[in-house]
Amino acid sequence: AEGQYFLNDRPLVNNRRETLERGVSELAEGDNSLPFIITADARTPHEFVVRAMDVAGRLGFAKLSITTEREAESQ
Repeated sequence: AEGQYFLNDRPLVNNRRETLERGVSELAEGDNSLPFIITADARTPHEFVVRAMDVAGRLGFAKLSITTEREAESQ
C-alpha cells in the first residue's frame, strides 16, 4: 500500500517511474518474456498500478498480470 514499489520483495528507494523502470530492467536483465506481476491491495492508489503497467509496456513485457493482496484481518 501507500504507493511503495517492491521488486521481488525488495523496496525501491522512491516511487518515481524512472526508478521503477531502471529496477525492472536490471532485474529482468533484458528478458521481457518473464511474467510481469503487479500486486496491490485496496489502499494502493490507482496511479501506482497504472504507472507499473506503463513501465511493463515500455520495456516490452507481454505477460502482464494484476493480483490483489488481502489485508490482514483486524483482531
